[in-house]
Parts: sequence; C-alpha cells; structure tokens
Amino acid sequence: MKHADVVSTEPAVRLFDRLPEPFKRKLEGENAWGYFEVAPLSRGLWMRERLTVFPPGTTAAECRAVVLHRNWPVVGAVVALFAMIGFGVVLAPFGAFLVAFALYGVGILLSARATHRVRRESVRLVVITVAVSGGASSYGNVQSMSMARSAFESLDIRARDEDLTPAQYEREWASIFQALKTRGAALSDELERGIGQSSS
Repeated sequence: MKHADVVSTEPAVRLFDRLPEPFKRKLEGENAWGYFEVAPLSRGLWMRERLTVFPPGTTAAECRAVVLHRNWPVVGAVVALFAMIGFGVVLAPFGAFLVAFALYGVGILLSARATHRVRRESVRLVVITVAVSGGASSYGNVQSMSMARSAFESLDIRARDEDLTPAQYEREWASIFQALKTRGAALSDELERGIGQSSS
C-alpha cells in the first residue's frame, strides 16, 4: 500500500518531500506500517527480532526520514569520505575534515528531527531467542509479534490485490497498532532494559 501522501508542516520532514523521485522510492521502505529486523547478539543470545510499527497516518516523507536515520551511520560515513576526497582538492586536510564532519552531523540532526514524532509514537515488539539445553527458547513479545506479523502480512496481500481502499488499509493498520500498544510495548521495554544491563 502506498504511503500517505500528506505534506507535513515540519520543515525537516518537508525536505524529504523534495527529494528526486529515484531517491524517494529507495527511501520509502517496503511497508507503510513499519519494519521488521533480525540481528544476531552473541553466542549465548542467538538473535533478537524487533518489529517496529509506525503510528497510523505516518507520511511517505516521514518513512523516508526513518530509513535514512536508521542507515545514516553507514551512509553518512560514505558521504563524509567522498566529501573529504572532494574538498581535499581545494582545502587543507583539516578543512576538508571539518566539512565532512559537518555534513555527517547535519545528516544526524535533520533525520533525527524529521523522525522525532514517528520514533516517539511507534510501538516496538522484541523477541529474544537463546540457546537452552541444545535447543532454543524465545522470550518477550512472542505471541504479539507472531499475531502482528501475520495480520500485517494479510493486510499487505489484500492491499496488493486491491481489495482495500487507502482508508480501509489505515483503519486496519490503526486497529493492529492500538492492540499492540496496549499489549506488547511494556514487556518489550523491560526486555530491552534487561539486555542493556546484561551487556554493560
């Protein structure tokens, strides 16, 4: 389903409405409702699965900003490297470094400002899978995440088959979002704090 085509009043978000079309398509992400990611943690903790669900009404520009914000540590480093090479022709090495550092910092600030509302209001579910006695056990929002992923998969399939209008899509998205907000967020926060304490 296409993202909401709404022009934001937030200047930082409006920047992401003015990107060239190829960049827009690359940055919007696969799903209007959010994203799912899997990350290995350690030998003891096999992996962490995280489902992030955006608040209903999230615009295309906000989705682009979220994708850029998540990837800026790598993308920004590449941009900074090319900036150092380019400006190194006309500036002293330290001057080129300052320009590159400034570009990297501006990217962090702009993407953080543009994604502030979405990141604050999003619901995040976390499942940790660990090795236990030769097998694997999962902890966290296991049931909520399974139900949410199935619900969104069904929703996206119906949207691709054109069985849903944009208004119907957003109503169902809002229904899933509200259910997750009341059931899963508190446990995810507790689990994430436990991970942070055990790894520090």
